[in-house]
Amino acid sequence: MPLYHALAVLLCCLAALARSHAPLDELSRALSANDTKAAHAAEEHLLAGNQSLDVLLNAGALLAQHDMLADAALVFKTCAKRFPNSFDAKYNLALAQIGLREYLAAEVTLQAMSSDSPRETTAAEYLHGKVYSATGRKPQARQSFENAYRAYPADENYALDLALLYLQSSAYVPAIHVLQAARAAHPESSELAIELALSEALSGQSAAAISVSEEMLQRDPSQPAPHLVAAFAQCFAGNFQACESEAAAGLTLPGANPYLHYLHAEALWNSHSTDNEKLLADLNIAIEKMPQCGVCLLLRSKVLDAVHHDSAAIADLKTALAQDPQLAQAWYLLSMLYRKTGQTAEASAAIQRYRALHDAQENSEIESFRKQFIDK
Repeated sequence: MPLYHALAVLLCCLAALARSHAPLDELSRALSANDTKAAHAAEEHLLAGNQSLDVLLNAGALLAQHDMLADAALVFKTCAKRFPNSFDAKYNLALAQIGLREYLAAEVTLQAMSSDSPRETTAAEYLHGKVYSATGRKPQARQSFENAYRAYPADENYALDLALLYLQSSAYVPAIHVLQAARAAHPESSELAIELALSEALSGQSAAAISVSEEMLQRDPSQPAPHLVAAFAQCFAGNFQACESEAAAGLTLPGANPYLHYLHAEALWNSHSTDNEKLLADLNIAIEKMPQCGVCLLLRSKVLDAVHHDSAAIADLKTALAQDPQLAQAWYLLSMLYRKTGQTAEASAAIQRYRALHDAQENSEIESFRKQFIDK
């Protein structure tokens, strides 16, 4: 082929490549500028054209990164139709559908996938686990996550999801083993670190939880989550002054979990603080932001009892028991208040409920704190 012909062919190829990437560049610019209208226009341009597999996959990824999951799902769905043999197109579509809580659609997508390698087979198994977990099929989820983790134990996401499932069933020691091994492979991962600290705190390994939390804060003092875990661990270990300090430090940071208000109040209460106004201020905020927080209602009832607001204290306990009739400590406190206010029959019934529940009752502090992380 003459040189000028070869150059002409090359120039044509380069021009075609530039044209194919132009809509992707347009989408990227619109997303970077937070221009939703322009982003939708660029998306429509992409979908209307004859784009390559890579361009569509990259477009979907860009949309997902900017929290436009519905748009990302549409792009991946189009990609999967145009390139039916693409594992990545269907995998990303299923992932977007899971993010949108479209679990039935995700399951259909996963069933239509075929894999060409052990890595792809494991990735599909992992996504099946996420669908099972989200739809309450815990045994199937555990099996899928364990299979994925055993195949690739160094994969951070596989370790995180398996450990989280263990935490949801109060299997703290297996969660710790998984997370410690994963941290060895990913020592800089803040997600693994906080999940490990949480597992250690819930299992009663307070010193270990505090150590990991302090390590995280040394790397990035702006994180509120390590303060939360450390405050819980300190309170659980009976170190109430340290708990108060950790909770107070966490509450100064943006995005602080409102449970820190409860822990701050708990530390003050157990330190025999007489500043009931401060205690109630913390607990009022905690209950306003977490109306289902039973231990918050229990503690506020104690403070209200201390300042002789018996009817308000009884009301808090009744609210806590309406949310969870198995809350043994609430029945005990209610029996004391009923007796104090002369309601002897009610006091007798409440103490009987307490005795029936007490022996089998899981520690309410642990259960309440666990829910802040993993039961939402």
